[in-house]
Order: sequence, then C-alpha cells, then structure tokens
Amino acid sequence: MTSHLKGILMTFIGVVILSPDSVLIRLTDADSWTVLFYRGLLMSIGVLILLLITYRSKTIVEFKKIGRGGLWIGWLHGIMTGTFVFAIMHTSIANTLVIISTGPIWIAIIAWLTLRERASLITWLAMIIVFIGIYIVMSANFGGQNIVGDIFALITAILMGFTFTLVRKYKTVNMVPTMAVGGIIAAIIACIFAPTLVLKPEAIIYVVAMGVILSISFSLITIAPRYMPAAEVGMIMPLETVLGTLIAWKMINEVPTNNAIIGGIIVVATLFFHAWYSANLANKEQKNK
Repeated sequence: MTSHLKGILMTFIGVVILSPDSVLIRLTDADSWTVLFYRGLLMSIGVLILLLITYRSKTIVEFKKIGRGGLWIGWLHGIMTGTFVFAIMHTSIANTLVIISTGPIWIAIIAWLTLRERASLITWLAMIIVFIGIYIVMSANFGGQNIVGDIFALITAILMGFTFTLVRKYKTVNMVPTMAVGGIIAAIIACIFAPTLVLKPEAIIYVVAMGVILSISFSLITIAPRYMPAAEVGMIMPLETVLGTLIAWKMINEVPTNNAIIGGIIVVATLFFHAWYSANLANKEQKNK
C-alpha cells in the first residue's frame, strides 16, 4: 500500500466513523454542559489509550514534544469541543455541519492573516461563494432561537481555522496528544457549570460510543496529512456533512430545511472543487520541481 493510499483510507475511515457523532449528542438527551463533560473526558481517555498502544513507555515524551504551541492547540480544541456541543443543542444538525464544513476557508483566511500565506484568486472566489452559502443556511433563523446555535457553529468553524493553522505551523510535531489535552480542558470547564453529572442509564452507551468515535476518527484525520496533501484531505472532509445530515434524517427524523439543503449544496460543492483544484495544482508544482 502506497503512502498516498494510506492517507486517503485514513481520512475516509475517520470521516465515516465521525459521521454519527452529532446524532449521539442528541440521543444522550442531557444538559449541554453534562454532555460536554463526558465528551471531553472520554475523548481524552480514548486518545491516551491509543497513544499508549502506539508509543508505550514513550507516551510521556510525545506529550512533552507538543510544547507551548501544542498547549495552545489543546486550549482551542477544548473550547471548540464546547462550541460544537452547544451548536448541536441549539440548531439543526444539518445547519451545524454545513457551517462547520467551512473550516478550510477559515484556515485559508487565518493563515493569510497570521502566517502571511498568500491565497490564490480561486481561493478568494471560493470564500465569497461559501459565505453566500452560509448566509442562505443561517438566513432562515435570523431573529429566531436557532440563530444562537448557528453562531456557535460559526465560532466552531473559526476556532477550527486557528487550530489547524497552528497544526500546520508545527507540522513536524505529532499533535495527536493535544486532543487529550483539549478533552481534559473541556471536561474541567464543563464540570464547573454542569447542573449534574448524572446520566440516564440509556445515555451511558451513547457517551461511551461518542468517546470511542472521537478518539479514533480525530486521530486518523490528524495523522492523514502526513501521507497526503492537506488539500486532498479537504476533498474528503465534506463527506461528513452529507453523511451526518442523512444519519440525522434517518435516526431522529430531523429533516433539513430547504435553506440548509440549498446552502449546503453550495458550500459542499465549492469546498470539494476548491480542494480538487488545490490538489491538482500541488501535484503539478511537485512534478515541475
């Protein structure tokens, strides 16, 4: 198996595994802070187990390697975990996933502002189209209660931009341990504000499944760019928006609004073609070297 194929499989499997995550949050049927506590705690435990299996006695060394940059990523990841939970609890799953799928565009904007990475004309055009798509998705909720959830989803996408920009800045360092750090941060914050940490018996299986899904999927997606261009990873990521929305439709009968469908098609299609263009451009530049 080539390294490139390995990267594709890692990303694809990670995205497919991650797809039911939003529905599991809803099925838990608990306070947002309570869900966040178990989500963060179990994700940290899951990632730690994976690291122990992979690195064994060198696991502590891997945590030390992340340095100050890794701690910042951990903090951002912890806050992002919280905003995602609140988005799912306050707006539709379709809206949340469509808005969050704009993460690659925010990465481009933040990398341009902080790392001075120049964005191409195609990227700027994609940004404009994606923002039109976001407006269509959110416009149905202007003035309504669901707009709070849409805003949390938008904050999540922006935080994702900062997080992955930092990951790119420290790309020579294994940043998988930062997910365990982020999970603990999310759990500590949630523990302070949660009205109760008691779950209904039937909810336990959902939070455990959530922890397993997050630790495996995020580990695979974080590692995948080592084996393939980040742009190609971006081509596969919108699949979660489609699968997650379909799973919500099937399992909890949450039918996406017309605005979510129209805006979602615009956003997902734009992101896919932009990633496809970027991947082809990167391949041509590599061949010319």
